[in-house]
This record gives sequence, structure tokens and C-alpha cells, in this order.
Amino acid sequence: MNIYIAGKTVVGLLYPLFKAVQVYDVNNNVVINTAQKFMSGIEELLTTFSSLEFVRYRDYVFFNKQRLKYEIDSYANLQFMNTQLKTLNIKSITFKRGVTQQEVIDFASIFKEDRASFQRLLPEKKLPHINIELLKTDKEPEEPIENGQMTKRTYFKALKVTKNLMQNLWTGRPVDVKSSRRVIYGLVDSISRDEFGILALTTIKNFDEYTFNHSLNVGILALALGQRIGLDRKNLARLGTSGILHDIGKVEISKELINKIQKLTDQEWETLKLHSNYGVREILKTRGLDEISMFAITVAYQHHWNYDGTGYPLREKEDEPTLFSRIVRICDSYDAMTTARGYQPVPYLPHFALRVIWSNQNRLFDPILAKVFTQLLGIYPVGSCLELSTGEIGVVMRQNPSAIDLPNVKIVVDSNNNKIDGRTIDLASHTEIKIIRPTYPQIYGINPAAYFL
Repeated sequence: MNIYIAGKTVVGLLYPLFKAVQVYDVNNNVVINTAQKFMSGIEELLTTFSSLEFVRYRDYVFFNKQRLKYEIDSYANLQFMNTQLKTLNIKSITFKRGVTQQEVIDFASIFKEDRASFQRLLPEKKLPHINIELLKTDKEPEEPIENGQMTKRTYFKALKVTKNLMQNLWTGRPVDVKSSRRVIYGLVDSISRDEFGILALTTIKNFDEYTFNHSLNVGILALALGQRIGLDRKNLARLGTSGILHDIGKVEISKELINKIQKLTDQEWETLKLHSNYGVREILKTRGLDEISMFAITVAYQHHWNYDGTGYPLREKEDEPTLFSRIVRICDSYDAMTTARGYQPVPYLPHFALRVIWSNQNRLFDPILAKVFTQLLGIYPVGSCLELSTGEIGVVMRQNPSAIDLPNVKIVVDSNNNKIDGRTIDLASHTEIKIIRPTYPQIYGINPAAYFL
């Protein structure tokens, strides 16, 4: 069994045990039987691994140095684990060979407590084969600079490749889609390594280069959503490529029409809708066509098909959009709504764009994917500008997977309306600070993307 599957397995065995001790006495048969199942599972794993170590770093949980991802089938298990590690100020938990069933039950019985009770009871428990390391302070370790720089380099390299690809198509020069594969796999690795870090960069919105930024941002959002539902690396590469190329048919439409500020006429709207058909033709024209290109062709054609059978191009009743097309449908809509353009100088606030997606599930959007997408971005997505009960203004920097309505925010405007380079606050820990409302960053002369660069 590989490390990742082993980690998911252990968390899946721990979760029912933690839940059992919350409801039943430690001597109850339910607790004992659940502990026996846990022991059966880890005894086999401990013949392969010398120890089973969980480490919480920032918003992630690592098992034997492999990051565990928030996937739809194991979200509740990992969410609970992450929440309790954070609540109890635990840096790491290690199960070592020789661990007994009684040790496991004793550990589970105090893991449910609040921080003060846990730290008081821990020394009283004899846990020679369960090592628990506490954080020395409440402040979590900063992200290594080199990791953040690597994520930024990956993003801007992908943006350059996306721009070159589309400009070549606009000018009729040959394009080899295989040349972008390395960039796509770089994005896949970035999503796996630091999902929230790469998502933060999708707040970069360049008005003059909307088509390029939008295409890349949709690709990244699609990758993050695909990872959440458990797609493997190969399928993530297919999905990411499809997301980046979804609007490629617009290279056949005049830039004047694409960038038009005034309301489109009926004829102009019909012309613009043809970009889905043109997308198929543009991908077919590229060199190095392979099976990944075939997925991109399908998404380029279907990404405006709605969940209820409406949308364009027209289709037969029995035709259903593929999973990748349904994913890109959501990501395309979200990024378009949250980006300023000629006819939309003030974009939707991120939380409102999510509400639009949520309210249109079952009609425009796949309901399961809409829920996972909301869970992924949080109630207040990264880059949101929030008014706080302190009178200050904060920009959402990272999500709390265990509390999607209580993100980490950086204070950028003080209570006297002065721009500042303020502290970063974890609202899940500082419950005395409340979110009053989302607000427009333009009011304060703020560009949220600047805080991620």
C-alpha cells in the first residue's frame, strides 16, 4: 500500500473511533469494537511502515510526509482531524510499533476535549507508543519562501505559455500543444503541493489581457475542483488542459467584438456563441494532437451546456455534458463573474458569485460539483475584502478547511480608514472578531492580488 492510501486508511479508521468516544463510555462495546477495527488496520500497516506520523502544517495534514488531500469521499474524516489538531495545538501525532488497544482508547478519550483539558489530561495517560508533539506557540509556522516562489514561478510560466499559444493562433502561426504538457503537469504538482497557494494567484486579473488570465485561471480552478473529487494525476492533466483551452475558439472572433463595452446586438451575440464550435476547429489545427487534445475538444464544444439541457450549441436531449465540461462550466462562470471587463467594470464580489452558482445548481450547474466548489473556495474566497467588527478591513489570504466561513485575513485598512500592512488573523481562533460584510476593494483603493505577489 502506498503512503497516500495508507494515510487515508488510518484517518478513516480514527474518525469513527473519535466519534464513538464522544457518545459512549470508553468501556462500551461500540468503543471497544471500533478500537479493535482500528488496531487491525494499523497493525498491518506497521509491518510496512516503522511508524504512522501525522503532522499538521498550515492548513494541511501530512501522513509520513505525504500531504493528504481534501477529497469528496474522505472530506469529513480529514476535516475533523485537521480541526482537532488545530484546536488542541498539536503539531504531530505518531503511532509507533507496539501500540496497544488501551493506549489508542485512552488517546481517543482525551482527543475530544478542549485544549486546556487535553493538555491537563495528557501527562496522566500512559501512551509510550503514541508520541504527541505540541506547537510551542499558537502561531503557526510560516510557509517556506522557496515554496511560495515556486508556486508563483509555475503560475507565471503557465501564463506565458497560455499567452503565446493563443497569440500564435490569432496570427496564424503553427502551435504544438505538446509543448504545454510540462506546464500543465507543473500546475498539477502545484495544486497537490499547495492548493490554497496556487488558488490565491487566480485573484490576478489583468484587464488588458483578460482572455489569457481567464483561460489560465479557469484551468487552475478546474484542477483544484478535480483534485477535490479525487481525480488522478493523468485525469488532472486532461482537465487542466481542457480548462486552459476552453475558450480557444475566441481567436476566430474579432477582438473588437470580444472587448465591446456596449450591450451586444442579437446578431453579435449569435456570433460570439460560435466560439464553442470554433474551439473544436482551432484544437484540430494544432500539431501534436493526442488523447488529451480530444478531451479539450469536447470541453471547448460543451462548456456552455447547462445541467438542465439548455445552453449552446444546441444539442440532442440524450446528449449530456462530460464531467470535465461540467467542471469547466462552473469555473468559467465564477472567474468571469469576478473579473472586471469593458461591459462589467465592477465585478461581482467573490462570495456573491458563489451564491449565484449555488442558487443555480440543478439548472445551470451540476449540484454536487457546485457544493464541492463552494467547499473548496469557502464562503469568502481568497482575495475577498471583508469589513470586520473591529472597524478594520481585511483581505482573505487562506481558507480554513475546517471552518469555511472563518478564513485567515490580513488587515489592510485600520479602523481610521488608513491603509496599513497589518497583522494576519485566523478568524477561527479569534472568535471575538466577527465578519460584518464583504465589501468592494475598489472603495479603499486595494488590489487584493498585490498581497499574494
